[in-house]
Formats: sequence, C-alpha cells, structure tokens
Amino acid sequence: MTDQPNAAMAEFWNGKGGKNWVSREVRLESSLKVFGQQAIDAGGISPGERILDIGFGCGETSIELAQKVGLKGQVHGVDISVAMVQAAEKKAREKAVANVSFECADAQTRTFPVDYYDLVFSRFGVMFFDDPISAFNNLYASLKPGGRLVFICWASRDQNAWVGLPLQVVAQHLGLPPAPASDEPGPFSLSDVTRVNGILSAAGFADISIESFQTSFVLGEDVDEALSFLMQLAPSGSAINNADADQETRARIALDMAELLKSYADDENVSMNASALLVTACKQD
Repeated sequence: MTDQPNAAMAEFWNGKGGKNWVSREVRLESSLKVFGQQAIDAGGISPGERILDIGFGCGETSIELAQKVGLKGQVHGVDISVAMVQAAEKKAREKAVANVSFECADAQTRTFPVDYYDLVFSRFGVMFFDDPISAFNNLYASLKPGGRLVFICWASRDQNAWVGLPLQVVAQHLGLPPAPASDEPGPFSLSDVTRVNGILSAAGFADISIESFQTSFVLGEDVDEALSFLMQLAPSGSAINNADADQETRARIALDMAELLKSYADDENVSMNASALLVTACKQD
C-alpha cells in the first residue's frame, strides 16, 4: 500500500483500465461525444483563451477545444494515464494541431500556474480524486479571476440503464461486491448534487449550477460490438474481470447479455438510457 494520493486510480488507469480504453477509443469517443459537446457548449469558449482539460481520455476533447480557441489560444491536457497521453499526442500530431499539449500528471497534486487559465474543463475526468476538495481547490487556484469551471459527470447508477441492466445480468452468474460508497472515488462519486455543491463551495467556487442531462448511450453499432464493450469495459466488464470469471461463466454471461441487448437494438445501433450532470461554476473576480 502507499500513501500517495490517488494511487489506486493511477494503478488502474496505467494498467488494464487505460489499455482497454485506448484499444476501444473509437467506440468510446463515438458514444461520449454527445456528452462532451454539452460541456463544450456550456463553456462559453472564445478565441485566444487558455484552457486546462482534466482527464482527457485520448485527447479528442482537448483537440476540439484547441480548434475553438484558435492559434492565439492554448489547451493543456492532464491525465493520469501514460497510455492515454501517448494516444493523445499521436492524435494531435496526425491532425497537425499545434496549440495543444498533454501531460501525464495528477490534477489533484500537480502545481499549475496560478491565475492562468480562462477555463478548466472536463468530460468524465474529475470523479476519481481521493480528496476532491483538495483537487478542486488546486484547479480553482489555476483559474484567472472570473475564470470558469465546466465539467460533465455521471448521475447516479440507477439513472443509467446502460450500467444497471448489464450488471443485473452479471449478478445472475457472479457474486458482486457491494457498490462503492457514494463518496468513494469512481465513476459515480459526483452523482449527488448536494455533495457536488458542497465540494465546489468548499474549494472556493461561486455561481455553481448543476443541470441534469439525459440522452442515449450508444453501446455499439450492433449487438456484437455492444456485447464486447459490456463484457470488457463498462462497470459490467469491470465486475467480470475483477471476479476473474472462468471461460464457462463468461460464456453464460455473454449469452444472457446478448439477449438483453437484442431488445435495445434498432437499425442504427444498440443504446440504453443514460444520465449525467452538467456542472458550471466560476472563480470570483
């Protein structure tokens, strides 16, 4: 064990978590784009601004933000996963985006320039801090007076069918551990509006707004792609992998999961209901 902040998250995202994400980047980016667009639209972005992108995945949001601020602006992405940083750097080179940079670091403890950024942005990247008040206090310090915070995070598990229904299938074959406590680092740690308000207020933010955003989460273009996603990624995939299920058990889960997915498939894709929170706040002048 280590006392290093966010050690468990660093281990996960630099192990299977990061590798699996990068290997399925195309599917994940396609599915998450609508959420990221909501946050980008809420950012009020202007040419020439400096933006800090937290937990950028494989860099898609950072690159889009860089294109919005133009060559006189700058975007700096910070992620805890080496694999994701490498993927993002490769993507930026291929797209010839020069005003974006990436760094492997922990946003909770990284010393950022003070009063520097116009916007701190995140698409599903701020739910994994051991000490969220300390982390958001650090991000607050990096903002210029009047600077903005915009992020999108998952609402509760029971509002996300794409999480709950596949886990019910897994639970028919494996004993699942209790769900993490609402304040434990993980995808749903910021799903409680009161908790988010408290964290941001304690970190110094003002004009806090939290809105619910519902849409469909596309699991795949067809049942096979959706099945692969749910068996290897998503909370259902994590439950299967953490239980170290044998091949026979995995095969039974896959059969039942495919049956579930068939009822959510149409001519375009396989999708289930999803819910997120769109959060905005600012640093007082």
